[in-house]
Amino acid sequence: AAAVAALVRYPQLLSVSVEANLRPTADYLRSLGVDVGRVVRSHAITLDLSLEANLKPTVSFLQREGVEELGRVLSSQPSLLSLSTQSSLAPKCDFLRSLGMAPLGPLLTQYPAVLTLSLEANLRPTALALAEAGVLSPPDPTLRPRHLAASLERRIKPRLALCAALGVTPTLGAVTTASDVHFCKQVGLPPDEWAAWRGSNRVPAPLSIPWLPPTLDLNQLLFESGA
Repeated sequence: AAAVAALVRYPQLLSVSVEANLRPTADYLRSLGVDVGRVVRSHAITLDLSLEANLKPTVSFLQREGVEELGRVLSSQPSLLSLSTQSSLAPKCDFLRSLGMAPLGPLLTQYPAVLTLSLEANLRPTALALAEAGVLSPPDPTLRPRHLAASLERRIKPRLALCAALGVTPTLGAVTTASDVHFCKQVGLPPDEWAAWRGSNRVPAPLSIPWLPPTLDLNQLLFESGA
């Protein structure tokens, strides 16, 4: 069933040689302790990647960064194998180190999903927002990947806005990883009042379509058109 579903999502796998590509790739992943069945279910296109040009260089890069438990890491985040080490993974690692995450290897082992986030669309804007609010002052040795993986628009910005309105200085964890209950305890606001405040002060996230001009304000266009 998993194989059929994978072929439905990635029909190009039908043109890939079993003996020359699929089997060697699967064998290599198993040698690392990767759950190949899980990879097929979540990111089957991994099996179409070049063993020499993609998989091995990426694995070597992660090992140099000190990432351990590669079987678990790549089973949970197989899309890492699709990312360029030079244009994607290396810049992200350099950026995380610049914020104070060191040694980086154990942190990536614990939360490898941070490397799947966009540097320019996610990691950098989130760090900037936290720094501008005075919650983050790099290099910060307490910063963790999960802090930067929190949703900027749906979690961090609303919490920072409430704290600014209350004149409260929150902790890094409060505005990023804490549950609503723990966040409310820190700022001294009942959860129902926080829910009401958030509902009445909700700001729509910026709309973005890659092929449209970056200067086009979609929210304004939709608003003016009455959509």
